[in-house]
Amino acid sequence: MRIIACFASSLDGRIGLKAEPNSRIASPGDLDHLLTVRNQADAILCGGETFRQHPLLRKGNAQQAAPHQCVLTRSVNLPPDARLFTDAVKQNPATPILLVTTELISNKIKQRYPSHIEWIVPDNTNNPLPEIVQILSRRGIQTLMIEGGGYVFDLALKSHLVNELYLTVCPILLSGQNNPGLVTGESFKLAEAPKTEVLSHQWVNHELYLHLKIIYPTL
Repeated sequence: MRIIACFASSLDGRIGLKAEPNSRIASPGDLDHLLTVRNQADAILCGGETFRQHPLLRKGNAQQAAPHQCVLTRSVNLPPDARLFTDAVKQNPATPILLVTTELISNKIKQRYPSHIEWIVPDNTNNPLPEIVQILSRRGIQTLMIEGGGYVFDLALKSHLVNELYLTVCPILLSGQNNPGLVTGESFKLAEAPKTEVLSHQWVNHELYLHLKIIYPTL
């Protein structure tokens, strides 16, 4: 399976503002770029916090069926009236949704959400991504796209799962230790840190669109 990630970050590696969680740091042109990249995917994965900030059905190409929607959530504090859920059931067939949690969910909570949702409790709740990739692979998923946030991206990197990164570098400096970063987690040792190779780049106004191959060290 090909696994890609798509982010926009400031020059100092921040992907958003904690005080303004619903704001976008990139231009409207980057949103078009995101949708173009998304058209490659038949499954899309994000964390609960990213979903709460942008709770839309992540649609693929208009000529394709909507991709599988996967959300990693510890709290299951997801608004039942979010468009991910209301739009999913309008599709024919209904858009597949997988909610990955750390513990079994009661029927009372499940009843708040569409009945076709699959609830998954992975064996490894600290890093469920390898198991989720296996589940999606068995279903014939060919391209999985990770859309955030930094914590989920970090889990994918530590599992050596991501093959490519689409990164929009925005001409802005945000600072702030509490602002979410591109990668959020325990630091890599230098010898274990993933490196990147530029596959392509494009300047659009003052934003730099990078397509990067991720290379993992062989220790």
